[in-house]
Amino acid sequence: MRRDCFLFLLAVLLASGPGVRPVRGAVAPTAAMFRGEVTVVETGGLSLQECAADAWSRIGAGSGGGSFFTAWAFPVCEALHSCRRHGAGAERGPLAIRAREGRIVVNPEHDRGLNLSDGPGATEPQLHWGVLLFLHQVDGGCCRIRDVKLLAPDRECDLGGGRLFWLGTADEARGLEFIRGLLRPEGGRDLRKRLVFVLYMFSGSRAVSDLIGLARRDPDPAVRKDAIFWLGQKASQAAVRTLGEVIASPESLEIKKQAIFALSQMDEDKGTPLLLDIARKNPHPALRKQAIFWLGQSGDPRALDFFESILLH
Repeated sequence: MRRDCFLFLLAVLLASGPGVRPVRGAVAPTAAMFRGEVTVVETGGLSLQECAADAWSRIGAGSGGGSFFTAWAFPVCEALHSCRRHGAGAERGPLAIRAREGRIVVNPEHDRGLNLSDGPGATEPQLHWGVLLFLHQVDGGCCRIRDVKLLAPDRECDLGGGRLFWLGTADEARGLEFIRGLLRPEGGRDLRKRLVFVLYMFSGSRAVSDLIGLARRDPDPAVRKDAIFWLGQKASQAAVRTLGEVIASPESLEIKKQAIFALSQMDEDKGTPLLLDIARKNPHPALRKQAIFWLGQSGDPRALDFFESILLH
């Protein structure tokens, strides 16, 4: 008996490979976080687009109008927590989810947002989850997504009279395939700007590449500006390089200032060298001034050396 147990444990360790440690994290959210009329869609290898189409067919593609929700969970880059406003009632109760005039409203009486945190003192990789809630509007035999909301899985959600289809969980590749379809220019500015934040929340490198593509090439300046801001929060070398390219490009002054701000939000080792270079060499006085301002806010010793060099020499 002992020999069998030993062999079993040895097989598990060998299968894990040398030095491989499991990623700790919360259990994936399920449809149980929603109260109301909830249908679990059996994915069976289908894409999220196909699952959403299946949900529409169950509602009735020929219906004259109305709305419904779909939701799915995905791994996120930071831990999510529901904000709880002081003084508001039922702080521990379920969040109220409603559809109003083409928008998703969370707790209409006292709306809440999200807190993002890496978890203070975290020393090893952890798996965090977020839930994307989509509002589908049916009109004239057509169905389109009107709004999206990122939810933390730490609270139950009361749908009221709404109907929701749960599409399960998605990895980065499957989730991005769905998001990319919604980021087409015809999707509308408001929805696309919210999806830029969703891209930031994905935990893999493919989403960073998508953010870089939007920052460089999206036809809408407002979407480019948001993509630049969230690239600054990612703080990858690819993000730094892209922000530098934006500043050196023929882009508008406002967009370039946003790129400088994004650099200021990065870790000092990543953002400060480029800010110093802009402050020293950029031909545009307004951009040099912007870089100098954010260097002054950084507290970085290299910024102090720079200020000393221009003030005392």
